[in-house]
Amino acid sequence: MRFEPMLGAIPPLKTGRRGRPQHRPDKAHADKGYDYRKCRAACRRRKITPRIARKGMESKEKLGRHRWVIERTLAWLARYRRLTI
Repeated sequence: MRFEPMLGAIPPLKTGRRGRPQHRPDKAHADKGYDYRKCRAACRRRKITPRIARKGMESKEKLGRHRWVIERTLAWLARYRRLTI
């Protein structure tokens, strides 16, 4: 599974102070493809709250409410092949 190396690759967030940034994100949002115990446990080991959509549950007001905008935009751009190449 590639989820744990991806969490490790998240750079520390800049806090606006001088010195080395030490702050990691508080939450991680993911889609239904990451709805596994291993993914949730990997987040908790790093003290990150997992916000992962559940398989089999549809919710228009939670995690996936803006996803259709992105998918629609990518589909629109794919129609104009010169822009994608």
